[in-house]
Amino acid sequence: MITFLKPENWMELPMFKKIYYYGTQLTKEYAEYVDKLQAKNKVKEICGDDIQVAKVVRVLNSYYDLTLDDLNTNYIIKSSHGSGWNIYNDADTSCDYAIRILQAWNRNYGSTLEKQYSFIKPKFFIEEKICDSILGYTGYACVYMFRCIHSNPISISVKYKNKQNSYDINWNLTQKPYLPFEIPKPKCLQKLLNLCKILSANFEFVRLDFYIGKDDIIYFSEFTFTPAAGHQVFDDKTEMDQGLLWV
Repeated sequence: MITFLKPENWMELPMFKKIYYYGTQLTKEYAEYVDKLQAKNKVKEICGDDIQVAKVVRVLNSYYDLTLDDLNTNYIIKSSHGSGWNIYNDADTSCDYAIRILQAWNRNYGSTLEKQYSFIKPKFFIEEKICDSILGYTGYACVYMFRCIHSNPISISVKYKNKQNSYDINWNLTQKPYLPFEIPKPKCLQKLLNLCKILSANFEFVRLDFYIGKDDIIYFSEFTFTPAAGHQVFDDKTEMDQGLLWV
């Protein structure tokens, strides 16, 4: 397991402060997991056919390599070296606009806080959108996010655009629902929990993100070691309760 030196007051810290500190300690060993292209290969090596990854249409040679074909509304333009740097093509997306965005993103994403990204060379790729199990083929999909400590999933959040619901691992809501539609308990929840145990085995803490496609097909999204960049997400009690689990 990849580990790090903890401060003396470690067990007094709420979860978000532990994540913030963790982010300052991450090394080059984490880079191949947060590189979104390399992560696809890592996940398939570990889990094989038990999990799918969205198809990569092509990798761009540079941000100027973008073509009209890449603006297909069935595709997403993604960066492999940053978090949230995605262009969800729609009918209004133009080449000029997309190139300007990619040009702005053509830099090192890493910082003192999220060091794991600083070891990745900037790169962009075109990926097929998936058919979401709830929303269908709208171009957007719900992200199922599992926080894991010492290979054990401890909580689940489901995010759609900029809103999310949170659940315990038995699918009980742990806060009021913020999403504008119901999120049914996934039929593949137990399989997701099992995959989390396998994919998180090498880390003290990681958030594992998935999509659920048509016919409950599980797609891997990404490894996230510093969710919300170490800023507070939950209420104070939840942050302390989760923090106590990370020894």
